Amino acid sequence: MSERFRDPGASWYGLLEEEILVRCPRCDGMAAVLPREGGPGRGLFAPRRLLCPACGHVRDWEGDRVGRYDDPEDPYFRLPLWLCSPCRGRTLWAYGRRHLDLLEEYVAARHRERPVPTDGSGHRVPRASAGARTLVEALPAWIKNAKHRDEILRAVARMRATLGAP
Repeated sequence: MSERFRDPGASWYGLLEEEILVRCPRCDGMAAVLPREGGPGRGLFAPRRLLCPACGHVRDWEGDRVGRYDDPEDPYFRLPLWLCSPCRGRTLWAYGRRHLDLLEEYVAARHRERPVPTDGSGHRVPRASAGARTLVEALPAWIKNAKHRDEILRAVARMRATLGAP
């Protein structure tokens, strides 16, 4: 277990630009939602493709709206996330491997450091004017509570076990 966690400043938006693991609507296997090159939109609104390696199901998304990104479903196709586990009467979830790693590192650490907000030139700025919160800062209180550490880490291990080899 790591003694120290330093918030890397990851954002929800950053996680959405990576692979999102979901349940395939056809076979219920593990499928991936990936950014797709070309087409209209960029970043959050870049076209996405759903791919299932188990059954070959493919579906494309292009739009100017995404769903909520604080629920255990992907914000593009609205499919249930693959990485979900019951924990403390709630659902612990992650979009993909990096999100799961970040949760595990944060929860396992005995000391947790927040990022120091800076302006574009590296100068510190007051927290209130720092803008959007990081993914770690936006975690619910029940995940941040150290007394839940062991139970949350068991849920993370259950989710990781569904991934198989990387």
